[in-house]
Amino acid sequence: MSDALAVLREATPMAAERIVWPGGVLLDLAAYSPLPPLPPELVTSVRCLVRVDDRVVVCHAPDGPHIWPGGRREAGESYQATARREVYEETGRTIDENALRPLGFLHYRYVEAQPADHPYPHPDFLQIVYATRIGDHGDPGWIDLDGREQGHHLHRLDDLDALSVSAPQRAFLDLLVSGV
Repeated sequence: MSDALAVLREATPMAAERIVWPGGVLLDLAAYSPLPPLPPELVTSVRCLVRVDDRVVVCHAPDGPHIWPGGRREAGESYQATARREVYEETGRTIDENALRPLGFLHYRYVEAQPADHPYPHPDFLQIVYATRIGDHGDPGWIDLDGREQGHHLHRLDDLDALSVSAPQRAFLDLLVSGV
C-alpha cells in the first residue's frame, strides 16, 4: 500500500464528492486538513487560496468558477515556487513564497481504469493547498499564460454564500475565514 493511502487511512475528509473533469473523466475528490508529510511522487500540483484584504481571488475557467489558482510542478521546483508561478500565470498577481501557509491537501482518485498513455500517478494523486495574503491589485493587462483561465475577480469573504463552489472548495474557504 502506498504511503498516501496509509496517510488517508488515518485522516477524515472535510468534504468529498465525485467530479467530472474536462473530457468526461470521473474522479472522486476529498479535501483534508491539516497537511501531513505526503509522498512527493503522488503530489502532482499545488493550489493556493489568495486573499486580498477582505476578499478572495475567484478564477473563471471553462468548467466554472474556482478559488484555487495553481497547477503542476515543474522539474526541480519547490511546492512554494510552484504556487508563486501558478498564481502569477493564472491571475497576474505576485505572491511572496514566504507568506504561504499550508492548509491541507486534495486527494483525487480516478474512478475508471488507467489509460495506456497516462503519464501521471493512477489511481490516486494529491494536490497541496496553500493560503496566502497579498495586497497588490495585479496586472491590468493580464491574460492567462496557459490559456485556461478566462479571468478572475475578488469576492468578499463576508458574502461566501453567494459563491457557487464545490464542497471541497467550501471546506478550504471555511478554513481560510476561520484563520486556521
